[in-house]
Amino acid sequence: MSSAPLLAALLASALLVSPIVAQEVGPSSASEQTELGRVAREAKEKILTGDAEAGWELFREKNCMRCHAVWGQGGEVGPDLGRTRTVGHLTAGQLAAMMWNHVPRMWEKMEEGGIRLTPISPEEMSHLFAFLLFIRYADEPGDPAEGKSLLSKHKCDTCHAIDAQGGTVGPDLAKWARFVNPVVWAQRMWKHALEMKERMTAMGIVWPQFNGQDLNNIVAYIRSRTAAEAKEYIAPGSAARGEKLFQTRGCDVCHPMGNTGGVGPDLLKTELADSLSGIATRMWNHAPRMQQEMRKRNLDGIDLSAQDMADIITYLLTRRYFLSEGDADAGRKVFFAKQCVMCHAIHDGGNRLGPDLGPLEGNASPILMAHVMWRYGPAMLSQMAERGIRWPHFEGQEMTDLIAFLNRESLSGASR
Repeated sequence: MSSAPLLAALLASALLVSPIVAQEVGPSSASEQTELGRVAREAKEKILTGDAEAGWELFREKNCMRCHAVWGQGGEVGPDLGRTRTVGHLTAGQLAAMMWNHVPRMWEKMEEGGIRLTPISPEEMSHLFAFLLFIRYADEPGDPAEGKSLLSKHKCDTCHAIDAQGGTVGPDLAKWARFVNPVVWAQRMWKHALEMKERMTAMGIVWPQFNGQDLNNIVAYIRSRTAAEAKEYIAPGSAARGEKLFQTRGCDVCHPMGNTGGVGPDLLKTELADSLSGIATRMWNHAPRMQQEMRKRNLDGIDLSAQDMADIITYLLTRRYFLSEGDADAGRKVFFAKQCVMCHAIHDGGNRLGPDLGPLEGNASPILMAHVMWRYGPAMLSQMAERGIRWPHFEGQEMTDLIAFLNRESLSGASR
């Protein structure tokens, strides 16, 4: 299920699913602060456990497809969520902000369509966020003509044949045609990178440097030559498994992830590619040097399976996706400018319309903000309209800054 064509087929079949109707959920009261703290902790704990496949099922079950399409399959009321890369690397905080911004129109359209609110738990929201992350980085079909040109340009056919036509030094690439996901190809090339590098050097062939969707285009070309091959997919990566692999395989020895002293770049600060194949391609480009450094340190990460690689890539993307680099001081300005203070206090015990936000205890997160918006949005919108308070609209990093402010203020117990 980890490719655009297969997912598009699943999405097409989902259009026949009937709407799910649930009871409306009322607003939270100030007396439910203990529950707010519990939900916040649960949401924070679920950041790395969201499952893209479970998120896909929820996306269908919660009727998201009535308004949103993915790669052209679904409704047209909202944006196509599979084609939003033009806005850059959307973070989880920015996604939560987009959801907040569209609440008034969302509820209006849901009422027009007779769709009642279906509650979404923090765990379910984490699955939906994982799905939305996955479809933003999943690879759309490559260009066979471009793939053919790349194979010739980099002299791949000097060593490799396709259906017995070409070189004999390396394996016939037709044997790999069943693997649709470029991550599998990257893993196989990664595993044999040092041996390949030695042979290529002896033959006077420069180690190829791929860019962007190059690997995806090569896969498309080879599959076009072997159309009869069955398709095999790997499952969407698991961030939780990827985190364990990143540590047990020694990836963190070279890549510090927020610390200093590593041989390789800090992957929390380095700009990542905008697709799974793009990230796998970068691993390929640096494979010989990386594997030499790993062998110097007696690390066993060279023997990564394709699923291992998918899990590690998903972990890196998820960490970047949810990484909060918000400015708490800027978030304080947002808290007042958006009139959040009209309904919410922080540790001052005042009698406000909404709950005191102190119990967040540093656990404010994009998942929590999205969960609260979805659960209480209609009631909040109604009560704010009665009091002449405008629904907040968040730009850029404002939601991320607000989350940073809530975490700092909740921990300090200060309301300024």
